[in-house]
Amino acid sequence: MKKLLALLIITALSVGLVACKSDDTLTIGFAASTFTNPFFLDIEDGIKAALVGTEVELVSLGADNDSAKQAGQIEDLIAQGVDIILLNPVDSTTVGTQVKAANDAGIPVITVDRGADEGVILAHVASNNIAGGEMAATYLETICTAGTPVLELLGQPGASAATDRSAGFNDIFGSSNVDHSITANWSRAEAQAVTEAFIAAQGNPDKICVFAANDEMALGVVNAIKGTSGMDIALSSVVGFDAIDDAIVSVEAGELMATVQQQPYEIGRLAALAALDYLDGKTVTANIPVELALITKED
Repeated sequence: MKKLLALLIITALSVGLVACKSDDTLTIGFAASTFTNPFFLDIEDGIKAALVGTEVELVSLGADNDSAKQAGQIEDLIAQGVDIILLNPVDSTTVGTQVKAANDAGIPVITVDRGADEGVILAHVASNNIAGGEMAATYLETICTAGTPVLELLGQPGASAATDRSAGFNDIFGSSNVDHSITANWSRAEAQAVTEAFIAAQGNPDKICVFAANDEMALGVVNAIKGTSGMDIALSSVVGFDAIDDAIVSVEAGELMATVQQQPYEIGRLAALAALDYLDGKTVTANIPVELALITKED
């Protein structure tokens, strides 16, 4: 009987120790807009790299560019009791409700690549998307010949990156010089369809000029031009944004003329380092910028 009692006590103590260890484990939640775009996988890789050698756990959730799905995922992270949330919003406007919920639960939020319009944000880690749009416009002005139809492909409505890139682009290029601005929701397939419709509406010209707010859309434009009879991709001027691997290959091939490089790996790494600083009781800078660069074939 005494042996059985001793065994029960030891077992109870062991369970208690395991529970304490689990409770003491620090966890970072990463709520990403999507993982179907390699740009956001690169951000996640940067986060993981910063956590190497630590005992901090990472829970990553991708929302497939669905704001309602992301709302549920953030609520799940709050319910799990994560210690901090790295947030890449699908919709910068509507996500404020979930940011406030995290605030109420005492969970700090760091926004990544895209901002949130409401709620208390501990820090924002991103490139200057307005400056990136201006960079794209300045380059497109130099390569787009006069009289060529101009198309601007916008990102998903509500995403701060989409709004800022368009604002920067139009500040330099001028909205009156753009024949058509329309969203393709960050999608390569949707951008291809929209571009095909634009080409037809313009009377099937032999070339067009395009600024696409991300590379997935820019590559859709390239596919549309290459698939249209009478058009030569070498005559057209297409500029993208993000410098994903497929876009770099396209630039090297002389199809996509340029892409604005954001350094998503560095965005993720710096966001995770800021989270670690907070968890360590250190002061975190409210705005953490990441440098941009324009990638052309010459580069």
